[in-house]
Amino acid sequence: MGDGAEPVPDTADVMFVLRRRTATAHTRLESVLQLTGHDLSVSRYRDVLMRMHGFYDLLEPRLDAMLDVPGSPVPDWPSRRKTPLLRRDLAVLGVAEATLAALPRPKVPAVPDVAAAMGVLYVFEGATLGGRFIVEQVASTEVPAAATAFFGSYGDEVGRRWSQLRHALRAWSGADEARVAACADTAEALFGALEVEFSR
Repeated sequence: MGDGAEPVPDTADVMFVLRRRTATAHTRLESVLQLTGHDLSVSRYRDVLMRMHGFYDLLEPRLDAMLDVPGSPVPDWPSRRKTPLLRRDLAVLGVAEATLAALPRPKVPAVPDVAAAMGVLYVFEGATLGGRFIVEQVASTEVPAAATAFFGSYGDEVGRRWSQLRHALRAWSGADEARVAACADTAEALFGALEVEFSR
């Protein structure tokens, strides 16, 4: 049911549907990322961030167009952007912006409306929520702590900000099954695109 709202069927609860539709892909993606071992190398970590940058650099401007507007369902969206943090971490790891600009672009889902934007944001903010565990893992490797701004964004506020997003998703979708389905379609497509990118 919604947070503090009228009970809705599971098929209309956006968080239930998002979790159910993306759970398997989420597990597969965690496996191909290979970020949780104590033998994580700096080169592997750098490669993951460079590929992640391709997704965020392409998709965040599209989220701007849908969410950085009057009446946005996520009014604090601008403070959730991660591209600057990725660039900061990559600079620490010796990657120049010119190098990033020359990389092949990944295939990403279209973001033609707010529903798609909310699906992308669910995936991105879920990565932020899980990032705290990656920061803990990285602490026992040779990856410099100064290169964990992306995965460690929000710091101690990560739980609160995830809760805020859950509330925003539920307030925006209500019991509108079409909105929920469209949001989940894009989230599922983005997980698929990430898995393809990190499997090659």
